[in-house]
Amino acid sequence: MDIFERWRRKYRIDLETTRLVLRPLVPEDVDWISDISVDPEVNRFLWDRPKSAKQARLLGEAIVYWDLHACHFGHWAIQDKATNEIHGWTELGKLRPWWGPGDEIAISYVLRRASWGRGIATEAAERLLRYAFEAHRLERVMATIMAGNSASRRILEKLGMRFTRSRWLDDTELQYFTVNAPDVSD
Repeated sequence: MDIFERWRRKYRIDLETTRLVLRPLVPEDVDWISDISVDPEVNRFLWDRPKSAKQARLLGEAIVYWDLHACHFGHWAIQDKATNEIHGWTELGKLRPWWGPGDEIAISYVLRRASWGRGIATEAAERLLRYAFEAHRLERVMATIMAGNSASRRILEKLGMRFTRSRWLDDTELQYFTVNAPDVSD
């Protein structure tokens, strides 16, 4: 077994909450990722906004391919335990270099519209954040949202994240949030 496969088996595991299973992506996930990504209400606060079903499909394929072939933290499908419904995805990954320092690890999430307002994003992100601190021993995790995304801001605040700064990139105002690992000596 190569080093990548050992890493994947150790860190790309299913994570659970009361209602949800967060599982690493598989090739079959391209379809629902594409469906979610092409919804204009869902993607209005996403950096990569596909404008057609074809672009959404390419985005879905890129996300899944990257998760299957690259050594990074990755995406998890957010799946309902009771119904097996896929709500969306959550990600723990390096912050893109043009958004911030290259060593920053960020959390993000995207849900289909039917799953909004049910606490699913908060529950999934909270579990992934705990995993980041416990399994990866990260000292800090951040998130970046577009200004005006009040729903995501509320989620980040529920996670204990605090606003740290704003920055304009092209014509988009980005807002940065961070949270430090809990002090285990308490």
